[in-house]
Amino acid sequence: MHIKKPSFKEIRLRFLSVSVVVTLLALMVLIGLAYLNRTGIIHLPDTANSIIESVTLVIGTFFAASLLLRLTIKRVYNLFDEPEERIFYSKIYSWSLYSIGIFVILYHFGVSLGNITIFIGLLTTGLAFAVRDVLLSFFGWIILLRKQPFRIGDYIKIGDDEGKVLHIGTFYVLLDRTHELPDQYTRVPNRLFLEKSINKLGKESLQEHLHFQLSQLPPNSKEIEESMRNDISALIGVENHILVYFDIRNEKLFLVVKYLVGFENRQEVRSDVIERVFGKCGDIIFLPKA
Repeated sequence: MHIKKPSFKEIRLRFLSVSVVVTLLALMVLIGLAYLNRTGIIHLPDTANSIIESVTLVIGTFFAASLLLRLTIKRVYNLFDEPEERIFYSKIYSWSLYSIGIFVILYHFGVSLGNITIFIGLLTTGLAFAVRDVLLSFFGWIILLRKQPFRIGDYIKIGDDEGKVLHIGTFYVLLDRTHELPDQYTRVPNRLFLEKSINKLGKESLQEHLHFQLSQLPPNSKEIEESMRNDISALIGVENHILVYFDIRNEKLFLVVKYLVGFENRQEVRSDVIERVFGKCGDIIFLPKA
């Protein structure tokens, strides 16, 4: 079996980018200037030489961290099977590499470990007051990925927003409201998942609940129940998980209809069910006046 070797263009696109090339060129220029100054070909002031060394360290550290991340992030990503775990640990790995780079730079500039700890504490305290909503969204992101109240691909409802979970980002969850129009989605801040209840509607199908307030109990209630079950079964193509019954809540009479339906054709089936209910009980359905 012949395995095709990746072309140079494919390797270049995989490991290089405009930012990497620009950073590499800047490093080469700075290292070249430092080398020419050490060999005596050019003479730079001590201040300029010190600035070049410091800038070279900063750029070189972040360049090394970025390059290492690009070379290893896919392997870290593939260590986990669940998409939520892949997102979480990939982010943690990225932040860890850049954090180590920042500590190296601070240590080079004479900042001790104790001062770094104090600085991080003060910075964290200040950010906690300044960007409270952002921090809540960040902690919400961690909870969503670790506790997994829902998964990518699930249909959920939170507040007035519902749809299929496309992505669990650091600060937002993307919900696909319309399957036929993938560009139409909703961004729900992660902090809302800490403040509001989450209704997990399902992955392929959900249980629809319809309540119709009635002015009186129809004399042929059993026939209506059986007829509605048959109609809904014909609509959705299954006979199981269909409930039609009369109920009293808060001293009010209701016709309750429950059935499992695919999320994609939910609205179409809902409209057909409402039409059939009005066709059978339209004269006794109570509609509040505006």
